[in-house]
Amino acid sequence: MKRRLLVFFFFMLILTLYSAHSHEEENEEFMLDHSGLYPITQLQAVGYGSLIFGILIFVILFFHKKMSNSTKKIMYCLVAIATGLVTIYLVLTTLHLNIISETKGPVHWHADFEIWICDKEIKLAEPEGLSNKQGVDLMHAHSDNRIHVEGVLLDKKSASLGAFFHAVGGSLSSDGIKVPTEDGLITVHDGDKCNEKPAKLYVFVNGNLTGNSSAYIISPYEKVPPGDRIKFVFTEKTIEEINPNTG
Repeated sequence: MKRRLLVFFFFMLILTLYSAHSHEEENEEFMLDHSGLYPITQLQAVGYGSLIFGILIFVILFFHKKMSNSTKKIMYCLVAIATGLVTIYLVLTTLHLNIISETKGPVHWHADFEIWICDKEIKLAEPEGLSNKQGVDLMHAHSDNRIHVEGVLLDKKSASLGAFFHAVGGSLSSDGIKVPTEDGLITVHDGDKCNEKPAKLYVFVNGNLTGNSSAYIISPYEKVPPGDRIKFVFTEKTIEEINPNTG
């Protein structure tokens, strides 16, 4: 029992050191992908394990008549070892990811949003291929004008508005916004014109004007409300002329 615990803690220590090193090497502003934390991803582990499992089963099925009893035992042991190693890797990496995360486990948060540019509501580009996500697994939308945060957060800024726009292929700053649409990337900055007049970007969260909108972390709720309702408005109008209510 003690030996098993020592092996477990040693493996967890190796994962911690490796993930810390990988995190230092990543210079991305938002950590939306955990694949660089470990030697191989969980999906790769399942893939390699399935390949090895398939090869072993193929050999057993087609050559079992020519195998001695000792060879058969070895082959069955290899199948068990391959399956066990993949299972252990999945369990330990999942436990490790939850332990080092800020949220100590997966979250499922939502926030509704609208984007208005020069009095026109802007929609994100539809997902491509087989994906039903606008963005990535951790931070995305489903053509539903709803931000979905689903997974483990190593850094809470990965649940920020800036991270969301980064995930969908755009960007958000204090003085501008880039939105990927079906007609291409729409980019506006303070000073650009709406209706021949200089315009400005405003971001409202639950009806209140927010300053550093890119750094704003959405509220940790699954349902909306109490989850946030967010409105991005680029307009030449004054704040008094804008209706900040999102619903």
